[in-house]
Amino acid sequence: MFPIFENELLEFMTNNTIQIIVPFDFTEAAEKAVNQAALLNNQIPVTINLLHVVQSNDVTEIELKLKDEVKKFAESGIQFNIVIEKGSVLPTINSVCKNTQANLMIIGTHGSQGIRQGLLGADILKLLKSNPCPSIVVQKTSEAVKQFNQILLPVGSHENYSSLVDAVIFIASSAQAEVIIYSIKRPSEDPSDILIQNTQLTIAKLKEKGILFKEVTEESNMVSFGFAKQTIRYAEEHNVDLIAIIPNASMDHAYFANADKEQLLTNSQGIAILCSAGL
Repeated sequence: MFPIFENELLEFMTNNTIQIIVPFDFTEAAEKAVNQAALLNNQIPVTINLLHVVQSNDVTEIELKLKDEVKKFAESGIQFNIVIEKGSVLPTINSVCKNTQANLMIIGTHGSQGIRQGLLGADILKLLKSNPCPSIVVQKTSEAVKQFNQILLPVGSHENYSSLVDAVIFIASSAQAEVIIYSIKRPSEDPSDILIQNTQLTIAKLKEKGILFKEVTEESNMVSFGFAKQTIRYAEEHNVDLIAIIPNASMDHAYFANADKEQLLTNSQGIAILCSAGL
């Protein structure tokens, strides 16, 4: 969880650094995740915890390779910690995030082909559903974003939707970004009460924190089961830097059911995805 919402942002930045977990498996996608984490230091002080999960006790070579990775950022002034843990990849990552009380995880994925530690499309979704802290997912094809200028926030009917709004506010506050409150309307379908409530909640929170925002509602214009394709297309056409989603399906409408969420997480356009499970 971000502690930022109990204090003003400037006070937090003065007295704290953001603890970021970056699962690292020496792939191109993992490199993209580290680079993205390092760029956040331009907006708010960060400590990057480089995490590698091993299956054996022989960690000497792994430690040396991780130290070589850290050396690439020697002139950045960023604090790095090397964390090597033994165990199964997904539960170990989540356990480290919980035990270190990380503020953010940034992770890379190769999309449908997965990464070396087994984070296939479905697996990374499984990871995010049980991860206790907000996460940014970047693709192998992603370009590191120096500053998140526009964040697309699709409205959801989740009971814990406020956790995603809080994560968006944190990123938007530090980057002075604009938030686009986005919804897609199907023909002859009225928004549910909880969807309306979550929209009102989002607007109230953004106004309270002084975040620039606008509302965009589009008619459904693509023949598909979910809304991922239209959401990605809107993001691409409007140069959106970050799309925010809850990885768990809502109890109301399955706008972002598993297949839809996987399509967003592994999007070929390389748009970063911000997730919060609200745990």
